[in-house]
Amino acid sequence: MLTEKNRDEFYKVADSLKRFKRAEIKDAQERSLIDTLYTDLLPGNQVYKMVLSDRTTFLVGRKGTGKSTIILRLESEYRKKDDYIPCYIDTKTVFESTKSDYQNLDYLKGRIPNEALEKYLVERSFIQNVLKAIVDEMNIKAKPYLTKFANILGLSKTNKVKDGISELYKKIENNEHLKSIELPVINEYVNSISGADEIEKANSYKNSGEANFNLDLKGPKVGAKDGYSKASSDKTKQIESWEKQFSGALLKVFQIKDVMDEIQEILKILKVKKLVIFLDDFSEVDEKTIKNFVDVILAPLNNWGEFICFKVAAYPNRIHFGDIDKGKIDIIDLDFYNLYSNYDKSTMESLSLDFTKRLVNTRVKYYSTNSIEDFFDITSSSSVDDYMELLFKASMNVPRIIGNILYYCHQTHISMGKKITKAAIDSASIKYYEKVISSFFELTTHSLLSFDEKVSELQQKELLQIFITQLKVIRKQIATNELTSAVYQSDNKNPFTSHFNFSPNLEKFVRTLELNFFLSKYSEMSDRDGKKVSVYCLNYGLTLLENMKWGKPTGTEYRKYYIARPFNFDSIFEDFLRKSKHILCVNPKCKKSYPYEDLQFLEFNKMRCIECQCQVNVKSVSDEIKDELERIDKSKLLPTIELGLLHELNSNNSTMFAKDLSEELDISSYLIASRAKKLDETLGLVDRDKNGPLIKYSISPKAIEAYFNNQ
Repeated sequence: MLTEKNRDEFYKVADSLKRFKRAEIKDAQERSLIDTLYTDLLPGNQVYKMVLSDRTTFLVGRKGTGKSTIILRLESEYRKKDDYIPCYIDTKTVFESTKSDYQNLDYLKGRIPNEALEKYLVERSFIQNVLKAIVDEMNIKAKPYLTKFANILGLSKTNKVKDGISELYKKIENNEHLKSIELPVINEYVNSISGADEIEKANSYKNSGEANFNLDLKGPKVGAKDGYSKASSDKTKQIESWEKQFSGALLKVFQIKDVMDEIQEILKILKVKKLVIFLDDFSEVDEKTIKNFVDVILAPLNNWGEFICFKVAAYPNRIHFGDIDKGKIDIIDLDFYNLYSNYDKSTMESLSLDFTKRLVNTRVKYYSTNSIEDFFDITSSSSVDDYMELLFKASMNVPRIIGNILYYCHQTHISMGKKITKAAIDSASIKYYEKVISSFFELTTHSLLSFDEKVSELQQKELLQIFITQLKVIRKQIATNELTSAVYQSDNKNPFTSHFNFSPNLEKFVRTLELNFFLSKYSEMSDRDGKKVSVYCLNYGLTLLENMKWGKPTGTEYRKYYIARPFNFDSIFEDFLRKSKHILCVNPKCKKSYPYEDLQFLEFNKMRCIECQCQVNVKSVSDEIKDELERIDKSKLLPTIELGLLHELNSNNSTMFAKDLSEELDISSYLIASRAKKLDETLGLVDRDKNGPLIKYSISPKAIEAYFNNQ
């Protein structure tokens, strides 16, 4: 029986693993434990050593894969060095704060179309805040250095550093100073865009004239050209033209080359070798803002300066490299398959098991006097390695998911004095899937995404259900001996049906499902025809919910189990895409629609309409989803952060502090407080208890009725 002390110790183990990014783990004396508790994904701290270079590095992985933990460990190391300045920037929090706090600039009104002006001001403010954070960190480093070495440096160099930092602040922060640069720059783009419009209008009139000339001879063909000429002056096109110019305009407004030279001059005086800028949660920013940030800040500073490097935490397929010289950067993938794919299959599995065991063991060793075996129900048929393998299946090696599963196991077993069983891990996996993963579609439904974006995201739910249904069909076919191949005979009463394969070129259509852990890439293999296929697996908790068996039979004779013909889903994909996607011309006067089968031809034609040469886009089509979205009360739609806040308060079913919500939702306490205040005072969806030293938050009855009573 576990003692109360044992229970408390295990709670700390689980809690330390499930925490988000900057929720830094500290001891009783408020000292950071990152150096002690850091566990590398590879033996010998190989990932940490790769990232600890003087090169810009992109850490790529899904939520919870350890990107922020690695950054925290790096930051700790760099702060010990006198010749390095680490600068941490929470890009998500900076961006979300910017969206609500950006400053209106009257002198830009009328010069940039109103629909584009707000986007420009948000991106301008975002870049401004990032640059200010960099200069703030330099200032923090400079003050003790100047105090310590004032006599050696002399008054001249000391003042030069102080004046240089002051000048940088002015260039970045002083809007009057920026105005003198910005107005001429914007006017230059006004003339450029207007000139391009005039040329296009002239061309369109010419086309229109040609079309009218042919009217009597060729009749209907006029319509496309005539529509195109009218569409050329469409306001949407003008806004798009402005948005394309944002990065170039901001690059000139903030005089990035001059800023970089001044930073370098200050660093030389301070004898600093490198300014290391950490960009956490980089992919949480809007896609266009990411692009402009890379083009305005990241690429120029990385390419032009040997004294700056970036450490960027990003999601797969949510990265823009722009003009970054890829020869000067490293890209490190942290997800299971991408990290271990350089090894053979058996080594991949042993490395993943080794990481899970090291991770849990390190936490248990620090927080408890007991061993890891004391918390698991070890029997002749269930070793520690068996439990670690089960945790791997349930988490795909994601530390945060491991922490959450152990947290639920603490609730159901450890807190009751009982050891963790395999059934406890299975139950925790289901709970995590239901509470965290499946909520993605609920949040999407009530979010403020555009209608088309919602349809596209919610179609992924349809695709997931198609996969599940087909796997169940295969299970039935094996159980009824409709499929009689020897590979199915190890357990044909309860066969393994959790993995499936398809052509790698189809991976882009499951990115949302993969990013949100409904699916995970497991391996790449060659099928029986020698064709390369990608093998994916369903989430472990989801398979348990659907009464499906996860994995494959043991033994070398089953090494090709996942690529048996029934598990190839290419035709299923093609059928889904044919029914759910079509290609539409963006020209409102043309609107020509193409079947999905024409995509390859259109890609060859640079995604241009064959009728009017305007751009064509892939659109998601689902009458069922559209009907569902049409039934939603539009007044209930909220930004994603607010929806996540309500969802967490409802799931927790108790009052919570901003700090607790911050750790659960991966955003700052400041942002939690400001959004909760709005939800309370404006919409009445959150209750705030202000009776104690810290505000306690809970979900209001109105919010439960509006968002959760039908679930």
